[in-house]
Amino acid sequence: MPALIREPKDIDIAAHRRDSGKLTKTLEELGLRADVRFNALHGAERLRFFDTQMNMRIDVFLDIFRESHVIELKDRLERFSPTIPPSDLLMTKFQIWEINEKDLKDIIAMMYRFELGDKDDANTIDLGRIIELTSDDWGLYKTTTVNIERTLNYLKTIDLPGKVKDKVINNLNRMKEAMDKAPKSMKWKMRAAIGEKVKWYETPEEA
Repeated sequence: MPALIREPKDIDIAAHRRDSGKLTKTLEELGLRADVRFNALHGAERLRFFDTQMNMRIDVFLDIFRESHVIELKDRLERFSPTIPPSDLLMTKFQIWEINEKDLKDIIAMMYRFELGDKDDANTIDLGRIIELTSDDWGLYKTTTVNIERTLNYLKTIDLPGKVKDKVINNLNRMKEAMDKAPKSMKWKMRAAIGEKVKWYETPEEA
C-alpha cells in the first residue's frame, strides 16, 4: 500500500550480551565500521556500526531494548526467527514517546498484517506478551496508550482502503481494552499513583 511505504534508514539487531565480541568481529569482517567511542561507553547494552557504502547505521541491542522505555529481550531471542517475536517488535514502536510518522506507519502495517492472538508466529501477535509488559510498567502502559490514540488520529489523515482502516482500528481498540482490563502489578499501581507529576519516559539523549 503506497501510503505505508517508507525507505529504511538504519538496521536494528538484537543479540545476547555474551555474544557481543563474536558479533563485533563478524560485522567488522563484513566491512562495517565500529563507532569505537559509543561502543566503549554503551557496550554493556548497545553497540553501533556504520555501513559507509550504503550510508546506513546499524544499532545492536544487547539483551534489552532501551529507548523511551526498557523492554527485556534476553529470554525472547530464540523464540522467533528471523526477527524478535512480533509482539516485542510491535512494542519497540509503541514505546517511543517522541514517535514520528515512519513509526506510526510501521504500527499500522503490523496491526493490519497480523492478527492478535495467544502466541507469536508468522501471522499472529501475542497479545499476552503486550499485556505482560504494560501491566508491570505504568510508564510503558502510559506511552503505549498515548501512541494508540496517536495512531488512530494518524489513520484519519492517510489514504488507505476502508477495510484496512477498519481492521487496524479494531485491533488497536482490542489491544487497549485488553491492557486496561488486565490485573496490574504492585509496582505498576505505585507508579500510577504518582502519575504524570514525574516524567515516565526517557528521551533519545538520555537513553
